[in-house]
Amino acid sequence: MLKKHEKKIWWRYALLFTLLLVSEPTTHFISQYLRGYPLDINYFWTVLSPRGIVGSGLYNEPGGSNWKIGEAQANIWNASSLRSLPELRQFALRLVNRDRVLNGLPPLVEDPLLSQAAQLHTKDMLARKYFDHISTDGKNPRDRFLAVGGSPRAGIGENISWNKGKTGLGLTYEQVEKAQRGLMYSHGHRANILEAAYTRFGYGIEMGVGNQVYVVQKFATGERVE
Repeated sequence: MLKKHEKKIWWRYALLFTLLLVSEPTTHFISQYLRGYPLDINYFWTVLSPRGIVGSGLYNEPGGSNWKIGEAQANIWNASSLRSLPELRQFALRLVNRDRVLNGLPPLVEDPLLSQAAQLHTKDMLARKYFDHISTDGKNPRDRFLAVGGSPRAGIGENISWNKGKTGLGLTYEQVEKAQRGLMYSHGHRANILEAAYTRFGYGIEMGVGNQVYVVQKFATGERVE
């Protein structure tokens, strides 16, 4: 039988554990609210459900009534292995197409120029210590695509994401999966992923000092007729 002081300590630990669990979805909801986006209660379940807790962020609840998110493709067997940039890009494309097809949209194809522009933006954000679609020299997503030789007739979209990697690890499928999950539960970013007009996809990912992981998704339409 627990003594009185032991019961007090137990409740303190339980309270601390609960606060840690709810901090991530609460922060997410506040961010969505401040941006004026609809709030998706399904996100809470991905964090606070038994599968969400055990899955360490690799559990995707099926989603809301008007959109779906697919089952996580990163798991305990493949999530933590270090991956090359081409492997990460192929996995990112697989996740984006998983969610597009599930929502009745055609899959995207990788565009090397979009990936080049995306990678340069991740490196620039890390080097200059900012997190924004507009770079410190005033360049926007379209400017960056044109700078690597992209067509001026293409419509361009961009998602950016930031999260903390695990200490001692490099880039893994887990980081790509967690970024996709976060973007799909964010109204504005999800709108880019599920934009029917987009046909091409590019991906950049970079880890900096302190295990900061920056992700850039870039999307493009076919060449637009002016």
